[in-house]
This record gives sequence, structure tokens and C-alpha cells, in this order.
Amino acid sequence: MQVIFILSLALTAGTAVAQFGERPELLGSGSSAVDVSGRSVKNPRVRAIHTTDPSHLGGTAYLQDQDPFLAYQLGRNLNFREFRSRDGVFDNNIAGLAGPMPDGTTAKITKNNQTSCAGCHNLPNGNAGGGPNFHKDSGFGRNTPHYYGAGIIEMLALQVRSQILHAVDSNGDGWISAAESQASPPRIYIKTDASTPLQHAPSVYYGTAHLSNHSTGTPRLNNIFRVWYVDADGAPVPGATSVDGVTTHGFNFEMMVWGWGQGVGRSALNPTNRAFFWDPMIAHSGLESYDPSTTLDPDGDGVSEPTLAGAIQFPVTHQPNDVGANLDTMGFSRDDPDGDGHLNEISEGDLDLAEWFMLNAPRPAFAGTAAEYQQGVLLLQSLGCADCHQPDWKILSANDSSENSLAGDRRFFDLDVQWNPSAARLEGTLQQLYDMEGSSYVRRFDDFYVEGIFTDLAHHEMGADFEEVGFDGNRNSTWRTPPLWGVGSGFPWGHDGKSLSLEHAIERHGGEATQALQNWKRAQSSTRAQALNFLSKLVLYDVESMPTDLNADNTITTDYVVAGIGTGLERFNPEWLFKVPVQIQGIVANMIGQPVTSYAAINLSSAYGLTLPLRIDTDLDGWPDVWDIAPGLAGYKDGIH
Repeated sequence: MQVIFILSLALTAGTAVAQFGERPELLGSGSSAVDVSGRSVKNPRVRAIHTTDPSHLGGTAYLQDQDPFLAYQLGRNLNFREFRSRDGVFDNNIAGLAGPMPDGTTAKITKNNQTSCAGCHNLPNGNAGGGPNFHKDSGFGRNTPHYYGAGIIEMLALQVRSQILHAVDSNGDGWISAAESQASPPRIYIKTDASTPLQHAPSVYYGTAHLSNHSTGTPRLNNIFRVWYVDADGAPVPGATSVDGVTTHGFNFEMMVWGWGQGVGRSALNPTNRAFFWDPMIAHSGLESYDPSTTLDPDGDGVSEPTLAGAIQFPVTHQPNDVGANLDTMGFSRDDPDGDGHLNEISEGDLDLAEWFMLNAPRPAFAGTAAEYQQGVLLLQSLGCADCHQPDWKILSANDSSENSLAGDRRFFDLDVQWNPSAARLEGTLQQLYDMEGSSYVRRFDDFYVEGIFTDLAHHEMGADFEEVGFDGNRNSTWRTPPLWGVGSGFPWGHDGKSLSLEHAIERHGGEATQALQNWKRAQSSTRAQALNFLSKLVLYDVESMPTDLNADNTITTDYVVAGIGTGLERFNPEWLFKVPVQIQGIVANMIGQPVTSYAAINLSSAYGLTLPLRIDTDLDGWPDVWDIAPGLAGYKDGIH
């Protein structure tokens, strides 16, 4: 649905076309683009500009340094915005087929079939949820995972990679030579809490770095790692499939944290949150990303410098298809790989913001007491479930002297959600992971204990009941151990969504989980019921309505005042935490005269930074004026046309 609305800015005014998800107007304005709940996207589509200097007002470095909750909200809105034809959504092959299966010919996915990430990630709605099922590798479907706690998942994956390199890469050059492979431990174990003594710390087995033919061949790491092969200087050798001692002298690797699995030797889909955004944007929405941050690899080893959010990328295996071969004097790509006339559809700055939201996306919760949690963990351990579904991990501090390549906890806040028995509800506490230095939010990069994630971040062979026969006839039963946090809010369950109950998903386990399945079947019915009750309390929640102590006064007030107006229950709404907090419309009469509280913004322009120099878009065509050759003439495709 498309409607016409007038968006008034402090700087200028103009007419633009809105869609269902973009509703900036006030109740009583006469516009159709109204949302009294305040949950819809309020800000107009303006490409964000990547910067590294926080003094450039409105650039992404400024937003993350000076107004991080606004940066978070802008990233959230990119994740849930419904992109339009004027934004370049889809190419000329709507609902076409793309991507070859292992046979090299059969297509595996339907592309150009969603206008928004929220088309699949929508339970709970407006959050980093999951739930919907879609065809991917087979006609049996693929269950969309939630990505609550996405930053924690990514940080643990990059930490595991660093720990393996620390153990095997003896000269610290960032890749593993054949000699280092031979000298490495025969079995690689990584402790889930490296701060505890070895004899007490749970650990995960990730295979071996030893090559299959001693000085040549392939390493036998767990399938969650994707491997590439390198020359004597550590540079990737295109097309290489093993260490041969002639053209290839070692290997490098990445952990594929997103994706259920693609089959033995093919790993999963995405190694980072940034790739987890731009890759589906291309595949499902036909929106192409130009992203120098992904390809910033000055030493040519296939691993990028850290992004603005602090995550390395892996351009050797993952880079957007808008390569920026044709840059103009203003620094953006005029490539148009899909030939639809829309340039730079997703900017490097957009990806900065989307990644920032995903890094800081709040984690799931346990809707029970601490004692109930500990009892549940012990029960899963007794059944053997926790062998793979490891309950807790620890993100190690960037200052850990034993492994100085660690990045620490890169988030700037944590939403700590706990069960309040007296109120019989979940409640949040906003924990700042930063210090203020002047007007800058300086992240601490400390350690963080991740409780209740329940995964070993590994792939396992799961047996016949989890087998999938792909479109091309290839069989796969090797899948990633899904984190169980949030599993109580699931439905359906399993990589294919074929399990309509948690109990059915458990009973499908086999292969490497055969012993745990036998323990489950032998357990008393009361024990199984207790385990299912525990799992049902590992829940998601609606982030923006979560009752939350925002101001660290140890109270959740029923009339939280923002910009002089009562907003009702104190809750986690990032808009209350902007540099210029959103001022709501407040109590207004609806069409039949009833009083309602409208959460529409009356200071949209100042709160959302629409008058900052790098965010001004005079003609509201999606191109900021500093990138627009004709800032007074709407040209949605390239700033002119």
C-alpha cells in the first residue's frame, strides 16, 4: 500500500511517498501516514554516510560516538523497513530462482521475494524475531531463526576463531602453515569459559587442524568452519581445495554463525552480522550493497580490518556484488549490477547502522527464578542435552593478556531482563557498557558472562529424522546446534520447521545425539515434563514494551516523563534515550472523541537528526544533499533521475 504524506522538516518541506512501515505523522493531521503506537518507522529513507571521524555531524562515526541510541534505532528501522520501488527493491526477476545446489545446476532459493527483513524475522513483530518458514534447499522449508543477542553470537564466533589461531598459529601471522598444522594439538578444544581453571571449565571439540595427508591435504575442523587455502605469504589462492605444498602452503578459516548448515564441506551462510544483513538484502530484496568496510583488506589475507562496530569481515568468501568499480567524485558507487537504474541501494553507512543494531540487539530471557534456572541446567546436563547445548559462555575482555587479539564485549549497552516473581512478569534493567568522556560514549570492551545461550557453536550429524533431501537430490543431516535461548517462544522447531512441538523436535534427535535421545526416552515422564517446562521459560519478548529501569534509579515508574510529557510505564524505548529524546504527541482525542495517548513524534526532525549536515535530504529522494548533484530535484535512482 502506498499513500501520500507531507513530511515537514525544520529545514525544508517536501512531498514523498510512504509505505505501511513508514508513518511519521501526527494523529489529527489528516494524513494517512499515522501510527499512534509509535512503533512504525518514523524517519524517511535517507542513505547513511559512512565516516570514521565523529566530528562529521550526521555521519555514522558521529552517531555511534555521540548519539548511539539513535544509531541503534536507525539500524533497527533498516532491519524492519519495507523498501519500495523508489528505493530500488527487487531487480527484473521477481520471485526468480537463484544460487546453485551442490550439483552445480539446480537453483536453491527463491530470490526477490521480500521487501523487508521483517517479512521473515517478525515474531514478535517489530523485533529481531524469527518463525516463518520458507523454501531454501528443499521443499520441506527452512525455519527462520530469531537474532536476539546477535552481537553476542558474533562475538563468541570471532573469539573462538581467535582462540584457535592463538593455539595453532605459533608465529602470529594470522594463518596456519602446514608446519604449524603438524605441530598443533591433535584435537582442538575451546573452553566456554576460559577464565575458569581447565579442569572445571566445560569445553567444545572443534576437530583438528592437522592436514589429512600430514604435510598436505585438508584440515578436519568442525563443519561450522569454512576454510580457504593460501600461498606462502598467506594470500588466498582462488579455487584451491587443499594444501599441496606447491601453490598452497597453509589455510585460513572463518566460523559460519548464521545459517542452519549447507551439508558436509559446505558449512552455513554468513560469518558476521554485517554479512547477515547485506547477503539477504541482495538475495531476498534485490537491494545491492556497496561496502568498502567489508573489502578493506590492506594485507590481502582475506580478512578485513575491523568495521566501525569492531568486527572483522571475510572478503575472501563474502563480499557484496556492488564492488565500486565506477566511483564518482563524491565517493559512492555508480555500479548497477542488476541494471535497474538504482545506484548504491544500500550504502556503507546503512550497513554501519544495521550492524550496530544487530551488535546491540537485546538477548533472550529466562521467565523463572535463578534457582529454577540452575535446576533446569542440571536436568539438561543429566540427560546429556548440555553436551551440545552448552548453557553458558564467556566473552573475554579485550585486555586479557593471554590472548591479546580478543576484542572484548563490543556492545554499548546490555538489557538485563529478569523474572520478577512478585509482579509475575519479566522486567529489564538498562546496563551501560560505556563511560562518558565529554559527549562521547566510550565503550569499555570488558568481559561478559553469557548465561543461558545453550549452544556449542558447532555442526553435528543429527541422524535420519533430521535428514533433508535437497532440490537436487543431495542428502544432508549435519546441522548447527541452535542456541536454545528463546526456544520457548518458538514454533515451529527444527531447521525445517517440521516439528510442531518441542517434544517432537527432541524426539527427532539422532546421530551424534543418539545417547541423549535414549536418556530422554528412559527418563520418567515427570522428568521429561520438567525439562519441557524449563525450555518453555527460555523466551523472547517485545523489546520496546519491556518494563525497564532506564535511569538506574532501581524503580520502574508507571508514569515515565520524557521531554516534559508522561509516556506511561517506564520501558525500553530507545527514542527516550536519544541525544534529543523524542517528544510524543501525548493525549489526543480519537475519531469518536475518546482520549488516547499518541506516541507519534512532534519533534521528529531534531530527534532523528534530520538537520545534521550529513543527513539533510532537501528533496526527500533518499539521497543526502552532500551526495546529491541536484538536492532540490527528486531523483530516486541516482539523485537526479
